[in-house]
Amino acid sequence: MGVQYREMGTPELRVSVVGFGGWPMGGRFYGADMDAEATSTIHAAIDQGINLFDTAAGYGMGHSEALMGAALRGRRDEVIVVTKFGIYRDESVHAYRRDGRPSAVRRGCESSLRHLGIDHIDVFLHHWPDPDTPIADTMGVAKELVDEGKVRFVGVSNYTPAQMAEASAVLPIVANQVGYHMLDRRHAERIFPSCEEHGVGVMAYGSLAHGVLAGQFTLDTKLNDDDWRATGYAFGLPIFHADHLPQNLDVVDQVRALAERAGLDLPQLALRWVIENPTVSTALVGFRNPDEVAAAAAAADADVPAAVMQEAEDVTRAAYERMRADEQPPAGVGPLRREA
Repeated sequence: MGVQYREMGTPELRVSVVGFGGWPMGGRFYGADMDAEATSTIHAAIDQGINLFDTAAGYGMGHSEALMGAALRGRRDEVIVVTKFGIYRDESVHAYRRDGRPSAVRRGCESSLRHLGIDHIDVFLHHWPDPDTPIADTMGVAKELVDEGKVRFVGVSNYTPAQMAEASAVLPIVANQVGYHMLDRRHAERIFPSCEEHGVGVMAYGSLAHGVLAGQFTLDTKLNDDDWRATGYAFGLPIFHADHLPQNLDVVDQVRALAERAGLDLPQLALRWVIENPTVSTALVGFRNPDEVAAAAAAADADVPAAVMQEAEDVTRAAYERMRADEQPPAGVGPLRREA
């Protein structure tokens, strides 16, 4: 049957249930770069029926957008391009900051159009809410960009239900991009019900637990100091922390064994688990080569026995609940507030 498609916030957006995540293409802060294979990997994804390509200005500060834009030339009409605005790198503190001011939104749009080499953005997401700028102001200029034809649809990322309501009061919101995978179900509990109620699509990032459920980690794995995962936390959850990683890797081994029972590999079962949730419009995967694309496309069409899926659900839920006890406070998660 091949990759399936779902509506994302509007009948005008039919997106593949597996989306191409451009975060690793940023290179910096996420391990080794993938410049050499970017074009072949993106073309392989299109050939497999994947039509949603997600990137952000903050991924390598334009590097991911530029790589993706170059690879999509000549195939622009086959895809839905999603990018994000509202964060910038502050090298003085070696961290990202939030900026949702109208001037920053407009400047971000122009920069993204230039890096991508396109004349309009299909879906423009506010990357992180800026507590120092009213959401109505941020969304007001986003609406202007829609009216000017530079953006087709607007969405958000990492927004709470209350923040989504503020944004929706200004213009229609088609999607909220949030983290969701076997080891992190927080947003399914907090945000998915609101998305369902208001017809907002969910773009799930981190589908493979940022590499853990891709089988990329062992107890001997050493991350570069500037790799964001080196903190031990993934958006406040201690997935990579020394107090939890050994137990998490034991869980990974159990999930791998379950995958083999279903005729799949570890990342395929992890991805299939995300897609099983009907609230998810698309599950983003940070593909690094064409082989990973082919495997994900097969997973999207896989028929997994209910017993296998239930065992995977139980063992990973227990790990998730264990980590929740050591979760960081929400105020400390994500980019810093912008400078006054």
